[in-house]
Amino acid sequence: MSVSDETTNTSETASKQPSFEALRPLIDAGFELIPLHHVEAVRELRGRIVRTGKLPLRRGWEKGAILSLDEARELMGRGHNIGVRLRPTDLVVDVDPRNFEDGDDPVGRLQADLAIRLDDWPTVVTGSGGHHHYMAIPADAHPLVNGLKAYPGVEFKSHPAGGRQMVAPGSVHPETGGLYTVDPLSDGFGTVPAAPDALLNLIRRPEGSAAAEEPGELTSEQVGALLEELDPRDYADHDAWLELMMACHHGSAGEAVDEFVAWSTSDPAYAHEEDIIRRRWSSLHADAGGRRITLRTLLKRLNEVGRGELADALTRSDPLDDFPDDLDDLPDFIGEQEAKATLLDRVNADRFTVLTGGRYLVGRERTDPRTGVFSVEWYSPDAVKQHMNVKSVETPEGKRVPLGTWWIGHPQRRQYDGVVFDPTPGASHPDLYNLWRGWAVEPKKGDWSKMQGLIRDVLCRGDQASYDYVVRWMAHMVQSPSRPAEVALVFKGRKGTGKGTLCRALKELAGPHGRHVTSPEHFTGRFNEHLADTILLFVDEGFWAGDKRAEGQLKGLITEKSLTFEGKGKPIVEGPNQLHVVMASNEDWVVPATHDERRFAVFEADDAAARAFPHFAVLNEDEGDAERQHILAAMLHDLLAMDLGGWHPRRDVPQTGALLDQKLEGLRKSPLDAWWYDCLEAGEVSELVGSKEHWPKAWEADPSTKELLLMSLRASHRDAAGISKTRLAQYLGGVGVGVGDRVRNKQNQKVWAVPSLDDARRAFEAKMGGSIDWAD
Repeated sequence: MSVSDETTNTSETASKQPSFEALRPLIDAGFELIPLHHVEAVRELRGRIVRTGKLPLRRGWEKGAILSLDEARELMGRGHNIGVRLRPTDLVVDVDPRNFEDGDDPVGRLQADLAIRLDDWPTVVTGSGGHHHYMAIPADAHPLVNGLKAYPGVEFKSHPAGGRQMVAPGSVHPETGGLYTVDPLSDGFGTVPAAPDALLNLIRRPEGSAAAEEPGELTSEQVGALLEELDPRDYADHDAWLELMMACHHGSAGEAVDEFVAWSTSDPAYAHEEDIIRRRWSSLHADAGGRRITLRTLLKRLNEVGRGELADALTRSDPLDDFPDDLDDLPDFIGEQEAKATLLDRVNADRFTVLTGGRYLVGRERTDPRTGVFSVEWYSPDAVKQHMNVKSVETPEGKRVPLGTWWIGHPQRRQYDGVVFDPTPGASHPDLYNLWRGWAVEPKKGDWSKMQGLIRDVLCRGDQASYDYVVRWMAHMVQSPSRPAEVALVFKGRKGTGKGTLCRALKELAGPHGRHVTSPEHFTGRFNEHLADTILLFVDEGFWAGDKRAEGQLKGLITEKSLTFEGKGKPIVEGPNQLHVVMASNEDWVVPATHDERRFAVFEADDAAARAFPHFAVLNEDEGDAERQHILAAMLHDLLAMDLGGWHPRRDVPQTGALLDQKLEGLRKSPLDAWWYDCLEAGEVSELVGSKEHWPKAWEADPSTKELLLMSLRASHRDAAGISKTRLAQYLGGVGVGVGDRVRNKQNQKVWAVPSLDDARRAFEAKMGGSIDWAD
């Protein structure tokens, strides 16, 4: 491995240079060393400068190659700090006096409580006056806590799989300029004694207290990048701010203190409280009693502000850090022609250049090792060069050219003239990079009767017409993925009735083009670039029909032929709408269905059928389960083979009872509909016309009665005050009431001829598109 030129932003030379000689004891003791940023490296966070000289230089450092002696010497000579990557058998007691409470000596108390002297272990004096006491532990000693409330300012740093790092002796503290040195009064690093049993017993995590995920999933830089998406002024409430701090502390295993302080103090109201915030951070202990706050809380806050895609990707920090060192096995200098040809193939295999959105970018294809989801990440050519230029290639003239520069300038690099997302079967765009990656499984004839049973017997309540519609809708999606469905499938029902089971299966079938969202901001927010290559959008309990702001946007996503897409920091572009929307909810009012609704096909799951359905365990297995994959493959096979003719989902939308319920729930938005429905449901008009009689078989509203009707309407709804008598007449004329110049009584007065109650109800049902249970 060779070491690249400095790739971070640096200022003037540090007052002190790193000292390789001070590092030698750890090299001789066999510790694993990694490169950190330059002593003076900085990054900007919400307008404040954060020094990064104590942070790893590269992403993937947790499992990447370690530095050799010569590489460490070279780096330190150029002003870089060096880190110690802790192994599963390493424990460091990290003491920071800056976080002690006034008048307290937690280190003295800890030593007295355990009858030990920390100086009996190899010790590094930090550049800020703290101490790192190194100890050896058994690999099976984990899990251990990060800190204890009784000893503020003292952390116990370890990691069951390695992957935490300390600043090594010989490095320079980026803020104080002080040198990290081995304490000459402590025992040296010739041997590292075992941690005392009393200490291990004290810091061993109690059974049952482990979090759902281990702390330290993110680097401090990644936490900083996520915090940039949140406005600290929205966290003026102390409890909300404290909860977020706990989430950041857990997510970074306590390492992201500088980032959190910079973020908090970017709020002018707290600009001068850095010391207080640092002490509060140090007082946090992930294993204290009470409700456990983890990284998930931070990711949830990102979802709430419409930045859910960052929760999926976890971070977008320094673009250089997004490249794993996948070329490390190559020699530092590639001189053989055969090796260069192989190298070009390797780089081209998952990288390409493209002109898109007015910018020249490098695309990197990757598959998330945790989820298996394919994605393309975008970088500037300079970022790629900085990452790859750690190696060099020999030109025909015998010159050495940095690898990144060589590939970017190579005439046979993989290159496209633009980016397109076109899932049309058989589509060919040889000069464009097509983001479409096909369905997640290969179609194969087989048995998917379990899924068919769920759809027919549970979700469609045994109604064959509804079942046929849902299956045809699914077939339309896989046969014509580039055409929007224009109708959303909506499944209502209690929890555990299987509505999410089908939706998740469709999302899984769409592979990287399926999105599962739980908040309106995920699909109605400003930054919606992730929808540009989405085929199946699963809205899971993520919409309320009364949200007026989101209503129009949802309807547009369902029916518009084209949409505008905007990414953060990118220009707004227009593209085809290829969305197929499915929704699941247990709310009474889910979608804003109107009386002539054609955008929503609504189905209510059968609770009794769901309780008797025997196949939920198979259908809800993990995505990689073999039987589930066979079911999806068989389902895709039959859907692709189904003869749809010219059928489109907007035809024959089932007028189900569940859809009618949504229309009735939506009456509250229309003062006229709500008022007339209440009249019909009550079955009497006594309060309207001042009589005590039930609704007669038919009656006439003369001029005075019209005024009473109008007064009743205006009193019934806050939005009805401005409705005129003419508008009321127009409405009544549409629900079976006779209006107009020719409708007159014996006195030749213009009247409204109101039909019998039964006829009036039937007219209203005809408008709503279904039979209503009037409950009388």
